[in-house]
Amino acid sequence: VHGNSITDDFCTAQKRAFADPDDHLAKGGLEAMGEALDRGMVLALSIWDDGATNMRWLDSTFPPHESPARPGVMRGPCDGSTSQPSYLRQAHASATVKYMNVRYGELGSTTTSDLARRLGTVLV
Repeated sequence: VHGNSITDDFCTAQKRAFADPDDHLAKGGLEAMGEALDRGMVLALSIWDDGATNMRWLDSTFPPHESPARPGVMRGPCDGSTSQPSYLRQAHASATVKYMNVRYGELGSTTTSDLARRLGTVLV
């Protein structure tokens, strides 16, 4: 897939190349995404496991029955052997997560060291 910016055409080409359903287009493309962003969104952070796909979509071979040679299938180096919720909950029963220094604001507004003058930026 060629391109240097995210457009509806680029997203559709990526979905075709990876033989994935084009949910992006079906849900209205970038226009619908822009409208949703204008309405406002909530950032939600969590620690979780995935009984449906064993998190393979994130950093393994997914779908697992497809050849890793097919574009879009190899998503990372994990082999998925320890991704099942039953294993994770037993092996990492005391797992916790701590989110720190989360920032939000206009693009480029959260990287300065002078945060006090950035009235629209909040640190959580």
